[in-house]
Amino acid sequence: MAIVLDPNEPAINRGIKTVGIGKKGSKALSPELALEIVDDLKSGKVSDAARGAFFAGLCAKGIEPQEKILEQVFSADTIASDASPFVQWICAQLLCGHTLDKHTAYDLGKFLFSGEPGDAARGWVASFLRVRYETDDEYEGLLQAMDETLEPAFKIPTPKGEPIIQIAEPFDGVDHSYMITPLVGRSLQAQGYRVVHQVGRNSGPKSEMNLWDIVQALGLKAALSNSDVGLDKPAFGWFFHQSMMSRALDRWVDLRHQIIKRPFLATLERFINPLKADILVASAFHPPYGEKMMTVAERAGFKGIIIVRNGIEGTIAFPLLRGVKILMSAKQQDGSFRRHELIIENAPVVDTEEMIEKPKAIDNARLIENFVKEGASAGQGTGNIKHFDLRVKMTCEGLNQALAWLKENT
Repeated sequence: MAIVLDPNEPAINRGIKTVGIGKKGSKALSPELALEIVDDLKSGKVSDAARGAFFAGLCAKGIEPQEKILEQVFSADTIASDASPFVQWICAQLLCGHTLDKHTAYDLGKFLFSGEPGDAARGWVASFLRVRYETDDEYEGLLQAMDETLEPAFKIPTPKGEPIIQIAEPFDGVDHSYMITPLVGRSLQAQGYRVVHQVGRNSGPKSEMNLWDIVQALGLKAALSNSDVGLDKPAFGWFFHQSMMSRALDRWVDLRHQIIKRPFLATLERFINPLKADILVASAFHPPYGEKMMTVAERAGFKGIIIVRNGIEGTIAFPLLRGVKILMSAKQQDGSFRRHELIIENAPVVDTEEMIEKPKAIDNARLIENFVKEGASAGQGTGNIKHFDLRVKMTCEGLNQALAWLKENT
């Protein structure tokens, strides 16, 4: 499939989108684009993080004849030249095809989330790991380093009370559907749980709206500390914002805007668990990530795990025209995990799947408010959104089945 690039984008962005896709999708640069990138690099128009991300994709793919001109501005030694000798050694190890053990990945994470110089190395490492796929040990070590960046207010003991479910949607949200996540939180709380949503600034590449945009449109605020969950339950649960939990992680939102393609953080940021929640509910749209996220969640300390596979991209919501697979894992008394798959085949109830062009958070919030008041999305000025109402019903019913299995097998 040909890669369609926007000629109005900076050359380095187009370069990353060409060479930084992955093992199967990366393509060679055209001679014209290669020359344009060289010119921009020489004139200082490219940020350090973007430069690192671009050359990570190029290294992973291999430099082809029409790209030789880039050797004027690149050598493997220069990418990490402003970073510590340890980081330079890491880059060399990765370039040689080595994987990292948990301890080394943790040490790498300490650098990635620090204020030390080396954004070119940060961009290179994050993008190179993404292209060649991170190992489970690398995920675990990086997550440990991420956990240590939490602010003191999000390290205090969790107030006693009902079991906690953490819902963690992808932070880049959706661009062709409305989100129902607050209503899912409301449904789960009615069953005797405290629900906490992980939210944050949108790091892209989808940019229409994410859960935090909708939360703001609803007029709601982020939690100030772990102690908030000791208060009366809000209607939809609590919203833990990444910028308040960890300034180090929030800084990576700006870096990710520069490196374009989604690195390991797109997966790992959803596993940050300041409250030591009992159950995680998350989604994995692409098949390989279902099992990977199960393993990461188990290693992260969750006792019960629900991963929605093949749902609506960017959310835990169920589709209406195809079946959905729910991957579950329950921690046993001996420390092992019992896994199970639940396949829900939906009987066709609509002719086409929901397709909203440029959905707006304010419209999404209005549907949620109407649903709370009237039990359906019908309301003045909105009409009834059939897909929205059916999705709420089917998603909540499916997650209830998954929770029932967890209860029986924990």
